Amino acid sequence: MAVRTRPDVDSARDPGGRARNDARCQRILDTAAPLVLDDLDWEAVPRTAVAPEVVDCLVYMRDVEGFTDRDLVGFTAHRSTLADPLIRRFLGIWRSEEAGHTQALDRFLTGYAAGRDVTVPSRPAPPAATVPFAERVMARIGGPVGTVVTTAHMTWGAANELLTLNGYRLLADRCGHPTLATLLRRIAAQEARHYTFYLLQAQWRLATSRTARTVLPRILRGAWTPVGVGDGYKSPAEFGHVLRFLAQGDDGRRAFTRMDARFAALPGFDGLRIYREAAASVP
Repeated sequence: MAVRTRPDVDSARDPGGRARNDARCQRILDTAAPLVLDDLDWEAVPRTAVAPEVVDCLVYMRDVEGFTDRDLVGFTAHRSTLADPLIRRFLGIWRSEEAGHTQALDRFLTGYAAGRDVTVPSRPAPPAATVPFAERVMARIGGPVGTVVTTAHMTWGAANELLTLNGYRLLADRCGHPTLATLLRRIAAQEARHYTFYLLQAQWRLATSRTARTVLPRILRGAWTPVGVGDGYKSPAEFGHVLRFLAQGDDGRRAFTRMDARFAALPGFDGLRIYREAAASVP
């Protein structure tokens, strides 16, 4: 049974647009559905060759999507965040759909490798869910600090999902493989819904917290790293290889410019250019 959404109200009674944004988020959750795969022509997968760079991107995406298959710990499981029933429900759906992306990409890579005698690295297990002591302490703090942590989680999630969905779209347009292109566009559609949820939750929180608007742009400028990069995960070199491929060409440059413009529209984020700066930093 679908959960009833809260009606939109005027801005005077809805500071920051929370009720409006929460209602939209509720609709996103109510219409979530598993990735459709049965109608794809899986037997035809090895018949069409794709560039080695495309395979490299798929391996990276498969592995990073699989890293979400672990317990939520630290800031991602902050008590202020999980106290919000919308976010708690979303994170369950998000993890399930990310796992579905991993399985679908692995199915394509396995079939492609077997049919064309191509070596594809096996899928790694996600690292153990460990948290540094300082983060464990911070994760227990509520009040204004907890509000900023939740806002940071939603903002960081929006940043990563925006890059992810555009990466899938660019790869779908470039791969030259009909089955893969369809699969990637379907995954991108789910990632777009994830991005929208994170964005809507970040918007109203930033609009109502001067501290978050002041602190988070500085953190993103100095410390933002895409999801999947870090100790025990993917190396910066692996990410750089993928990003260099995605950012090249007129379509890549347009996509990165568009991403920066959308992300910079968040309250307090004017002038932020994290995507172009990331692309420019790749050797």
